[in-house]
Amino acid sequence: MEAARPRIAGAPIAMRFQLTNRSEQPLWMLRWNTPWDGWRGTIFDVSFEGQDLPYQGAMTKRGDPTAQEYVKIRAGESMIIGLDLAQAYDMSKPGTYKVKVVGNLQDVIKDGTNPPRPRDRFQPMELKCEELTLEVVKGEVAPKVNY
Repeated sequence: MEAARPRIAGAPIAMRFQLTNRSEQPLWMLRWNTPWDGWRGTIFDVSFEGQDLPYQGAMTKRGDPTAQEYVKIRAGESMIIGLDLAQAYDMSKPGTYKVKVVGNLQDVIKDGTNPPRPRDRFQPMELKCEELTLEVVKGEVAPKVNY
C-alpha cells in the first residue's frame, strides 16, 4: 500500500494497493471484500489520531460466488489498483491517519482447479502488508465541477 500526494483533508485520498502472487503456480482469487470488488466491505482498519474510524461504505451479503467473481493471478504477477479512502472513511480532518490491512482473501484456489467453489469450501489466505501512516493537511479543496 502507498498513498499519493497531496493528501488534503476533505479531498480524495488516493492510495495504491498492490497484490503479488509470490507462489510458483497461478492462483484464482475471489474478489469479494478486496479493492477489486469496490467498496462493498473492507479489509482495512483506518484510525485517526489513534481513534478507529467506522467504515462508511456499502456492505454486501452474498450466496455462493460465480466464476466471474474470481480473478486469475499468474505466478509472480502483481495486480495494482487505485483507491480513494475518503469514499469509505471520514478523512475530512487534518492529522495523522493509519491504515492497516486486517482482512484475508476469502477464497484462493491454488490446486489448479477452476472457480467457482461453494462458500463451505472456501480456503482463505492471509494478507501481509505493513501499516501505512498518512499525514493529511488542511488546505484548499477545489470545488467539484459538473459538466
